Amino acid sequence: MTKAVPMKLPSDFTWVEATSDDAWSGARLLLDGCSVLEIHPLRDGWLVSVQLHDPLNPQANVAVRSVAAGMRWSARWARSRIARLRVLAAAERRRAPVPVAPMAPLPRPHREAPAVAVPQASRHAVHELADA
Repeated sequence: MTKAVPMKLPSDFTWVEATSDDAWSGARLLLDGCSVLEIHPLRDGWLVSVQLHDPLNPQANVAVRSVAAGMRWSARWARSRIARLRVLAAAERRRAPVPVAPMAPLPRPHREAPAVAVPQASRHAVHELADA
């Protein structure tokens, strides 16, 4: 049986395969650092999960028999959507929070509360009512 290689993708797409030292297994397809999809184990097989969701064309997860089969399917899938994936990845990068150095809280202006006369009940009035 021959092992077919994945379809060639443009240079801004990269595959990252898990090594024995990683806490995860499988492979990930990245587009300029943005995760497009992931191939991970599920029961006795492998599942291709699309991470970069397209609201106009949602994609279901796809079961495959091996990581290599998942990479071949994923490459064909990505190749047919290159322009759309680039738009989605750019939008995803814009949405990502930009790390900012922590800033000290701004000082609050000190305001004194206005003096309001609050009437207080006298003890005599309470005792007078109790005796009645």
